[in-house]
Amino acid sequence: MTEDDKQPKPYSKFREKDDNDFNFNLKFDMRKSAPYLLVLLLFVITVLIVLVIFDKLLMPAMVHDRDTIKMPDITGLDLSKASVILEQSDLNYKVVNQQYSEQFPANVVLSQVPPPQQIIKEGRTVYLTISKGRETVTVPTLIGLNVRTARIELMKRGLELGAIAYDFSDMIAKDSIMYQSKNAGSSVQFGEVIDVVVSKGIATGTTVPSLIGSKLEDVEFILSQHGLILGVINYRHSETFTPNTVIEQSPSQGELVKDSTQINIIISK
Repeated sequence: MTEDDKQPKPYSKFREKDDNDFNFNLKFDMRKSAPYLLVLLLFVITVLIVLVIFDKLLMPAMVHDRDTIKMPDITGLDLSKASVILEQSDLNYKVVNQQYSEQFPANVVLSQVPPPQQIIKEGRTVYLTISKGRETVTVPTLIGLNVRTARIELMKRGLELGAIAYDFSDMIAKDSIMYQSKNAGSSVQFGEVIDVVVSKGIATGTTVPSLIGSKLEDVEFILSQHGLILGVINYRHSETFTPNTVIEQSPSQGELVKDSTQINIIISK
């Protein structure tokens, strides 16, 4: 065998499989790995020590081991009284919501979180929902409306028409509302009842006579007989009435008016 045959052959896919000179050393050397294992062990021990210290010392100091109490029931109480009870129990509170209520007046506690009787720690914040009282709406103007229209306007706003009284009025036409128990534009609670007084017309006066078809020269005399005065005179062509005859009048026949009221007429040309 020559010297060249004894030299190791370079790696090649063309080398024969039974070449025993090409081997890998896969043996685990314990002596060389020991320092690394020791470092890993020390790291794990350190992590465990830190976790124990955090759990046993730091966490209690951060959380503070406070006493526990039973959550008092403050629903249905005025906020001022509820705050005193919470303060006596070493609890804080915060109003987080307000709601209209048909049952409870304003500033009464409607609900609480945590709920009553729950075991909680002292110093905790209690979240409250309090009442705003009954919902308020604006009263509409009813003066000058008839009863039916007034009832509809009130219903639109969640209000009710209450007692209806009647009285004479020189200013408001008959069958129109002359008084309302709550002023227009004021705020009242939802469902409020509004009473009204309806006009019966003027208390004393004169019934307007019929002037239609009467001659102009007779009108002033007819009116004087009823305590009335001739007002504005206008003229209009008419194919129905003869000239110089009353074809329209205002106020109309049968209306109840005050004494000395002016009656306006239209005369045919």
